[in-house]
Amino acid sequence: MIIGFGGSAFKRKMNRAIGGYEFEVGVLDDKPHKDPKDAPLGQPQETGTYAGGPVRKVGRTVSAMTTGEILVANMERLNVNLLLEPFRNPSDELNRFTTAFLQMALNKKLAIKRVENLLQAVVRNPILREDYGENNPTTADNKGFNRNLFDTGQMFKAIKAKAKRV
Repeated sequence: MIIGFGGSAFKRKMNRAIGGYEFEVGVLDDKPHKDPKDAPLGQPQETGTYAGGPVRKVGRTVSAMTTGEILVANMERLNVNLLLEPFRNPSDELNRFTTAFLQMALNKKLAIKRVENLLQAVVRNPILREDYGENNPTTADNKGFNRNLFDTGQMFKAIKAKAKRV
C-alpha cells in the first residue's frame, strides 16, 4: 500500500499551519548611530568586548547616519545582501531555524521567541564567523583590531528578528 501526502486536506492543513506566520529580520528599530570614541593622538583605541571579540567604545557624537543606513552602506561596500545571503546556502543555523519553526507551527510546543532567536542567528552567525572577509589593513589599524562588520557593535546588535502570526 502506498500512502501519499498530496491530498488537498493535508495541503490545506499545512498551508494554514505554516503560511500563518510572517517573519522580519534586519534593523527593525532604526536609531541614530554613534561614532566610536576617539583615542588621543598616538594612543591605542579604547576597546571593549562584544559578541566574543573586540569592539571600539561608543562615543558621544551622533553620526550623520542611522544604524540601518550603516548596514546598507556595508552591504553596498561588500556587494552582498547580508540579510538574504545566509538563506541562499544550507547551514546549521538555517536547519535549526526551519526545524524549530515547523515544530512550533505544527505542535505549538516551542515558544515563538525561540524561533525568532534562531532566525536572528541565521543572519548574525556568518558575521561572527567572518564569512564576509576581513578588513583592509588600514581599517584594521584604525580600529585596533581586524573584525569585519564590527566597529562599536551597534549595527550587529541592531540586527533583530520578529515573527508574528497573521
